[in-house]
Amino acid sequence: MRINPSNNPAVQGTTGADVAGTDSTKRSERLKKSGYEGSAQVDAARERPSTSSASISPKAKEMARAAQLAKDSPDVREAKIAELREKIQNKTYSVSANDIADRLVDDHIRMAGV
Repeated sequence: MRINPSNNPAVQGTTGADVAGTDSTKRSERLKKSGYEGSAQVDAARERPSTSSASISPKAKEMARAAQLAKDSPDVREAKIAELREKIQNKTYSVSANDIADRLVDDHIRMAGV
């Protein structure tokens, strides 16, 4: 919002710079009253040494190590894949129905959280 000094009786006879200075002064006074004095407080807070600290629990360290090992391990077990591929091609690959049923039940229990 722009104030035209000639239309405002409170500021008649003042220049635009005077009005701007008055607004600036009022803004500064409001900031001081509110307890915030501008960027000086922010700068002072940045200069203060940090008094907070953090530590990593042994369990978190163990989890991070396990995650790194999993990340570093190869995604594909080439020997296992080659063995299964050969069995499938030779038509010697078979899985018992009981093994499949056991695995399905185990997966269901695990997913259901029972």
